[in-house]
Amino acid sequence: MDIPPTTQSLSNAASLAFKEIGRFKWLVIIGFLLSAGVSILIAVNQPNIYTAKMIVVPSKSKDSGGLSKLAGQFGGLASMAGISLGSSGDQTAAAIEFMKSRNFLHNFIEKRELLPYLLALEGWDRVTRKPIFNIEIYDSNTKTWTRTPAPGKNQIPTPWEGYDALVPKITLANSDKKGIVEIKVSSLSPDLSQNIANWLIEDINLFWKEQDKIQADQAISYLEKKANETTVAELRTMFYELIAEQTRTKLVSAASDDYLFKALAPAFYPEEKSGPSRALICIAITMLGGLMSLILAFILALKTRGQK
Repeated sequence: MDIPPTTQSLSNAASLAFKEIGRFKWLVIIGFLLSAGVSILIAVNQPNIYTAKMIVVPSKSKDSGGLSKLAGQFGGLASMAGISLGSSGDQTAAAIEFMKSRNFLHNFIEKRELLPYLLALEGWDRVTRKPIFNIEIYDSNTKTWTRTPAPGKNQIPTPWEGYDALVPKITLANSDKKGIVEIKVSSLSPDLSQNIANWLIEDINLFWKEQDKIQADQAISYLEKKANETTVAELRTMFYELIAEQTRTKLVSAASDDYLFKALAPAFYPEEKSGPSRALICIAITMLGGLMSLILAFILALKTRGQK
């Protein structure tokens, strides 16, 4: 098959241009060397990232078996009385979603005083094992904010800003088949990563325990009122059984620290960095710079050839 003249001309021009690239090899070499130098500078100045991992399982104490039995025994009567005995179901997925919410994390940031670590941390001293803060944002000696706030922001930041910085550091993975939840926290400080992972489970357990206690108190008051109002013996029996179940919930919440989640092991202290990969950074930037230099040399070769 004959090659069209236009295609043949382009093919010949490209072939000649590749031959002409040799005249611009200095450009390609300099491009590779500059890219390699820049990549090394960028890679060296990247701070280490430390990731703490933790595996938790739903606590056995958070069991709705008693309520399920009552639902089977008194379901019909409860419906007549306008009371639902539906099972609370698996709360693991709901708890994981709540742990990502602003409601929970705003309170978490304030309680654990994390704002300086989220907004001003720029490194970690391996020798002294102390965080390094950006003095232009936060003075750790006087514990005062020195930053120049962006338009519409105050000098002292709010948990709203901290939330945006914290969420990318946390990874929550729920495995329904295995019945476990994996928590990963990454930051510039291994201490901070470990602490946040442990604190998250501690605080979600405390929150869920307090919420269930409040709901149990409200349910008991309501059920006692209903029991006093009714004259039907079966309904009174049901109400007192429900009161006993809610009282059990209160006792469990008071006795257990691992109310919703139980850690198979506390988060380990990450002694080695999880990132960044400095070798990969150097290779990627060097190859990109070299490719751009090669393309530029090819264009110059084509242009030079066209002028002849």
